[in-house]
Amino acid sequence: MSAGISSRPPEKTGHRVVRNVLFGVFSQVLGGGLFFLVAILVARHLGPENYGPFSFIFAIVAVIHMVADFGLTQILVREISRNKARLDEILGAVVPLVTVFAAIGFAVIAVTAELLSMSVAATQAMYILGVSVLMTFHAAVYGAVSRAFEQMGINAAVLVLQRIFLFALTLLALAYDAGLPGIALCFLGERVLQWLLSRLIVRMKYSRYTWRIDVPYWRYLVTEGLPVGAGMVLRRISWYLDIFILTALASASAVGLFSAAFRVIQLINVIPFTLSIPVFPVLSRLAVESKERVFAIYTRVLKIFVLISLPIAMWVLVLGSQLTVFIFGEDYRDAGTTLMVMGPMVVFLFLNGLYVHIFSALDKQSHYMKAVAMAVLVNVLLDIALIPILGILGAALATLISELVLYVSGAVLLSRLGLRLDYPQLFFRPLCAVLIAGVALVWVLERPSLINFILGSAGFSVIYVVSGYLLRVVHADDVNIIAGVLRRKPAQVNKS
Repeated sequence: MSAGISSRPPEKTGHRVVRNVLFGVFSQVLGGGLFFLVAILVARHLGPENYGPFSFIFAIVAVIHMVADFGLTQILVREISRNKARLDEILGAVVPLVTVFAAIGFAVIAVTAELLSMSVAATQAMYILGVSVLMTFHAAVYGAVSRAFEQMGINAAVLVLQRIFLFALTLLALAYDAGLPGIALCFLGERVLQWLLSRLIVRMKYSRYTWRIDVPYWRYLVTEGLPVGAGMVLRRISWYLDIFILTALASASAVGLFSAAFRVIQLINVIPFTLSIPVFPVLSRLAVESKERVFAIYTRVLKIFVLISLPIAMWVLVLGSQLTVFIFGEDYRDAGTTLMVMGPMVVFLFLNGLYVHIFSALDKQSHYMKAVAMAVLVNVLLDIALIPILGILGAALATLISELVLYVSGAVLLSRLGLRLDYPQLFFRPLCAVLIAGVALVWVLERPSLINFILGSAGFSVIYVVSGYLLRVVHADDVNIIAGVLRRKPAQVNKS
């Protein structure tokens, strides 16, 4: 038996999901906030000219990391959540496989660093970030164990601790003007701590596995992981595609300005990422029983995501220009319009964030890959066409349109599996509520200052909640169905 696994009576699924969502929200508010603060400090310290090359290096390492992972951790969560009794066996086979792929990932990063014409400092930074990949791979596997057991509080605690450590290291590096290599060492230190803590927790709480060679199981994992891995790789590429093409077609300053605006979008993307993680183990289990039950909970979660994403999108669309100045300083004022153009993209980030989970749960990973591939192709074509004409605004438009393409592609593929969505019902009332609340944002535009920005944003939130309540954007049926699915019992739905 796996070491340390509790024999206490099982907790209700609904309670676990709510608890895990709260853990995720707390960790991302604190940990994600600290990471964003680190990004602000680094951007302000380096300036647009130097922040561009750093963003380029970071993007390359992130993409290569995802390529080497090939979707293994996503499939691992599904495997463990369905076969908890085989945890020792699964980990014993997966850890050596991950070690091999981590080494390959570092080798690719090292070769890429030598092939690119970069400064000595940038090359050193890329090597250092490459070493961090070795730690990240194993930490992701250990984190997948906690996710599969739906104990996200463990991952939340690790995330907060590693981000506190990163923040402290960054302050030290900037105080001594350590340059790009010093900043890269901060991220390496964070990953080392994450790996040490995650490994210790798994060994003490879940499993004292031993390495084993299992070629047939490796072949199975690779076969299952490749489609979702390819989709996740393409998804990661799409996140950094504009930076790559801007680096080739525009100036370093343009890359820095776009990266600053996009960093805000990446911070917002943490919200759907965090909220969707606890749903995946539930979807994986329900998929074994009934596809209809998977669609039931997916539809209701989708509605919640619409309710959350619409006001954030409106807020970024209207106040994006002021936001970039408040966060990054006057040097980044030109990034404000870029952020405003990407504002509507927030809605699609929320909706698209569920695709990898529902397609993986339904064993339709190839569908996710196809949808993302279509979006990446559109992004590339639009970047090449628009960046020479519009600069960073062209990159922003390309990103926005590609997210729309991803959502439409995924929705079409889900419809072929039997899911039919009522889009007017999904969007109409929440959109009315957010338009009513937009009055507060117009007030901020007419009185630009930090205090009015804060007061107007708070007023916007309050008006949106009140308008949503009056318009009844959430029905009792939504709550009943979610509760019924989480209790693993059919819910009674009012047909009137």
